[in-house]
Amino acid sequence: MTPPGALPASQQKSNRVGGWLPQNPKLLISWLRDLVAEVNKHKRDASISSLFLSMFDEVPDRAPYYEDPIGNKQIKSYHEMLEMFDFVMNNKAPSWKKLEYDAGLIGFPFNAILDWPMATASGYAFFLKPEVNSKLKHILNTWKSEVLMTSKSQHVITTNEDGWLSQDSLMSIENDTNLNGQELTFQQIFQCDPQGDPKHWGFKSWDDFFVRKFKNIDQIRPVAFPEQPAWIANSCESKPFALQSNAQEYDSFWLKGQAYSVSEMLHGHKFAEQFVGGTVYQAFLSATSYHRWSSPVSGKVIHTEVVDGTYFSEPTTKGFTSSKGPDPASPNRVQSYISHIATRAIFFIEAPKPIGLMAAMYIGMADVSSCEILQKFDAKSLPASVEKGEEIGLFHHGGSTHCLLFRQGVNLAFVTGAIPGNREKNLPIRGPLAVAY
Repeated sequence: MTPPGALPASQQKSNRVGGWLPQNPKLLISWLRDLVAEVNKHKRDASISSLFLSMFDEVPDRAPYYEDPIGNKQIKSYHEMLEMFDFVMNNKAPSWKKLEYDAGLIGFPFNAILDWPMATASGYAFFLKPEVNSKLKHILNTWKSEVLMTSKSQHVITTNEDGWLSQDSLMSIENDTNLNGQELTFQQIFQCDPQGDPKHWGFKSWDDFFVRKFKNIDQIRPVAFPEQPAWIANSCESKPFALQSNAQEYDSFWLKGQAYSVSEMLHGHKFAEQFVGGTVYQAFLSATSYHRWSSPVSGKVIHTEVVDGTYFSEPTTKGFTSSKGPDPASPNRVQSYISHIATRAIFFIEAPKPIGLMAAMYIGMADVSSCEILQKFDAKSLPASVEKGEEIGLFHHGGSTHCLLFRQGVNLAFVTGAIPGNREKNLPIRGPLAVAY
């Protein structure tokens, strides 16, 4: 088989929302070059449908997308992609990478491999196919079970320069987690054991590190207005992304405006009609965020489900057919779109007035599409009472984005920091988000 080709020349720096892929494309190219070298040492046979072919051919043969300074293509065929996938899902744990301004991990290697192919017209169609996503689910689950949730990934949870316990990593996590005026250390914020286990600080795997718990959540993240049912608490440690009123039952969520279509978001559930004309709030988790979810209200959880969805779908409005070129941070800038089609956990919670029935959705993106609902709130255990700020689930091997939906007629006043564009740092989980009136 032809060895993987050279990687493209570096390109203009671009902003990658949430820190899932590096702001400096040189690091992405460097990471892929290293991966190509590793794959060349671990050759394995692979085959797949010819549907793969077009999305690689449609990536333009021009810098910065598909050639190096002497014109060689990078990741130019599905054979090379499969070799990389095979190696990653059996061997590769994400290591820490330093960026100029923020935590910059390449924690999601599959997304890095597909960053340009998924921006093609064929890639858009290909990654919407259920049979393709069922295969991707198996690949990602294998990666999770064979690498990320085992001691095989423990070597990246160290104080080495490329480890998640390095000074650079800890500084970024502390800066992202500390509220204004706080200067707590990682050891003061999170449950860990640097004395008993100086090498890994008690973390058994990469996933164990990523789903880490606060040392004392009630002190570090107290619940906002716990006895006032009109107040909504922030459900994830996250940065506001979008806020839309008068959401429609069906809308063109795949077009440029990315309007919300509540019936499709909520998987056609019978309760969806109650949210037509209502409000949708969406926020995303960064790479260094706390990845557990808490209930935004007190009340009763009456329905939950995990909806299998797509993993690498990007609408053509953000792809190569866009006048501005492809989104270099895909799928980060199309989070409204993926809230309709990606893997997601859905909660319906009956809260006291004035909120009443509300919905919460926790949405996986790309490599990180793994959503766990706690057993207490599993569909077989419902209905179940829940307190505002109580943990209800978590993202595995990373984080993603989430939405809160409110019915028409529920008037909401959001705190200033919850308005998209008003805040650089995450809103703290369990903190005040909005008040209903």
